[in-house]
Amino acid sequence: MASPRSFEDIKDCNVPERFPKKQKLYRFFLEKSKKDNPAWPRKAHRQFATYWSIHSPLANPQRMKSILEHFNEDFNNRFGVLSMTANSENDEMWNKYANDHKGFCVGYDTDTLFKYVGGGGAVQYTNKLPTIDFEKDNFETKHVKNIFYKEKKWAFEDEYRLHTMWPQTATVEQRNIKLPDECIVEIILGKFMSKESKDEIKKIAKEKYPKAKIIERT
Repeated sequence: MASPRSFEDIKDCNVPERFPKKQKLYRFFLEKSKKDNPAWPRKAHRQFATYWSIHSPLANPQRMKSILEHFNEDFNNRFGVLSMTANSENDEMWNKYANDHKGFCVGYDTDTLFKYVGGGGAVQYTNKLPTIDFEKDNFETKHVKNIFYKEKKWAFEDEYRLHTMWPQTATVEQRNIKLPDECIVEIILGKFMSKESKDEIKKIAKEKYPKAKIIERT
């Protein structure tokens, strides 16, 4: 479960976020006060808005930058992604991620995989990455925009990603999740893989993954 900081694409899980302008902070906090504290009198709402439009980190660009850097560092330390593809026949994927067809591809039983790794979804590809709106987007919308959107140049990956979040910084051991043998249901051998490597993998599969289907690409 890789940290986003290890990704080749520096924009992956790092989409831009739009914050309210300084002159709009009073209105932003006034509406927030009314929503969060409906029983308060008008004076209390105005006092809340006045105070936070001055003292909030949103009113201090340098402080906000520092907070975001700390948040991103913490996020990268605790968040993990397993990047997969929905198309095992994709030659571009074999070229880029399987040593020019000399490697292999593993197919998983998804029901078992989800139990051990967690949920996920298909990546959406777009010409321009979405912007997270601090004011309008709820937590779920922010999460989807940040995790499941990539630029169109990566569309060849046809990616389906699983993700998880740890309460503290994840160790290397935690990120390397051990799956039961029955989770592997296919082993696809690259069309340029050496006979020696093919024989070795077939031997391992026969002993450890007897139910896995062996497929040789041609």
